[in-house]
Amino acid sequence: MAKGVATLLALFALIGVLLGFPTTLLAWLGLLMVAAVGGFQTVSGTWLLGTFLGCVLVEVADNVLAVAMVHKLGATKGSAVMALVGGLVGGFLGGVVGGLAGFVGAAALALVGAFVGSYAVVYAWERYRHQRPPTDAHKIALGSLVGRIIGIGVKLVWVIVLLLLSWGA
Repeated sequence: MAKGVATLLALFALIGVLLGFPTTLLAWLGLLMVAAVGGFQTVSGTWLLGTFLGCVLVEVADNVLAVAMVHKLGATKGSAVMALVGGLVGGFLGGVVGGLAGFVGAAALALVGAFVGSYAVVYAWERYRHQRPPTDAHKIALGSLVGRIIGIGVKLVWVIVLLLLSWGA
């Protein structure tokens, strides 16, 4: 039963990660539940602390990677914030529109909306707020997407590791 709940939490975490939310702790909560049900015999407190710190590190890394890519390409500081805002708004709007097609449609369009929103807002921020040429604004907006994709990849791998630890316990 606990492993089933841990799997469900990990699936919610995977969906949340794809949408850009800091949901790795959901998968960790599943591991914690498996450990508690097992009397902390199969997963020790040291492992739980280490995996919790891992969750914190990958969440920080996700944001640091996005910011680093934007800054590496010469963007303004506001572009990193705009990438986050655009991703959240785009993900929300995509999820609402996709919700008309059911859960799968909501998840798919939320993911697409998150990337499109992030790109569009960073492009507009750099192009119109800071008067960058279109090619520079495009490069910076694309860089924000690359950083976000790498961060999401790291978080997806971490959630899978937590799920495997839950199954192995």
